[in-house]
Amino acid sequence: MEQSATTSLLIAIVTDDVSDKALDIADRSGISGATMVPASGIGSPPIKTFFGLTFQSAMTLMFWIADTEVANRTALQLRDELNLDSPRQGLALTLPVDQLYGLNINQTQTPPTPP
Repeated sequence: MEQSATTSLLIAIVTDDVSDKALDIADRSGISGATMVPASGIGSPPIKTFFGLTFQSAMTLMFWIADTEVANRTALQLRDELNLDSPRQGLALTLPVDQLYGLNINQTQTPPTPP
C-alpha cells in the first residue's frame, strides 16, 4: 500500500555498545522491526592510540519506518538518552518517505480466526 508523506525513515548510527539501548528506546516509543547493518567509518580527525594506530569504534546503522511524529519524537529520545550531541557518539535523523510498498504501518493485525 502506498503511504503518504506522514511516514518517515528514522536512521540512527550508533556505536555497537549502545545499539541494544537504541532498540529499547525505539520499542518504548512504539517502533519495532529495525533493520541493523554493521558499519565502520573514518572520523575527522581519526582517533589515535598510544602507538599511533588509528582506532574507530564499530558502529551499527539502524533503520525504522514509522509515523513522522513518532519517528521525530524517537530521534529526540535517542539524542537525549544516548548523548548523541557529544562528539563521536553517533547520530539520529529522519527522512520523509513519499512512497512505501510492502509494509503497511497503519494496519493493525488481527489474529487468524480458528477453523
